[in-house]
Amino acid sequence: MVGEVEGRSCVLVDDMIDTAGTITAAASLLVDRGAREVWVAASHGVLSGPAIDRLREAPVREIVLTNSLPIPDDKRWDNLTILSVAPILADALDAVFEDTSVSEIFKGDNV
Repeated sequence: MVGEVEGRSCVLVDDMIDTAGTITAAASLLVDRGAREVWVAASHGVLSGPAIDRLREAPVREIVLTNSLPIPDDKRWDNLTILSVAPILADALDAVFEDTSVSEIFKGDNV
């Protein structure tokens, strides 16, 4: 981590959360260094092994995952938010079948 975190809201972003060891350790480190609150976002919630217990006990205000992998009801908890990837997948499929630009879906932000 780089920079001052004391008294600030911090956001941790990762591509996936598997066992949640790294992301929860990072959240704890931020809080230990004085962060006011920690938010977590990841694209893929693998959530294997001890992940659920670690995330439930972590000093995190909210965890945001996509549904790129199914997250069953028994792996959901109060401060978990799941965002659907369906709209972007539908737009990408539409672009492919219409022979238009998939890159335009991201408005040039994918370079």
